[in-house]
Amino acid sequence: MEHFILRLKAFIFDFIVVTLFTALVNNILYILLVSFNNQQLLSWYPYAVLIIVTLAYFTILEAKTNKTIGKKIAKLYVSDSEGYMSYARAFIRNVSKIFWVPLIIDVIIGKVLGFPSRLFDKIAGTDVYRDDELEQV
Repeated sequence: MEHFILRLKAFIFDFIVVTLFTALVNNILYILLVSFNNQQLLSWYPYAVLIIVTLAYFTILEAKTNKTIGKKIAKLYVSDSEGYMSYARAFIRNVSKIFWVPLIIDVIIGKVLGFPSRLFDKIAGTDVYRDDELEQV
């Protein structure tokens, strides 16, 4: 249960970072779109920005450093069983984070099927570990 609390803490921090960055990008794009008077784009661009920012944030940070800002604060890292992380694995494991409902379903299915983590972690062949577990390996 402690591991779940650490992961939840990391996700809350990451959610704050993604939300702030998404708001910044949305505001800049809104000004541009209003100046071009493009009403059709104004209706759906926030969703596109949210998806792109979320996937880029988690994928790039996890593939490059095995950590996001939230995981760094919670002293966690993500990797495959060999200790490596690729862009493809990072992307796959984070697809469910684009909206709340897929993420909750991902967690529930992972628990119901008895995986140590989320379903998309299992599909990507990754898991989240504590930093002190890294030192033991």
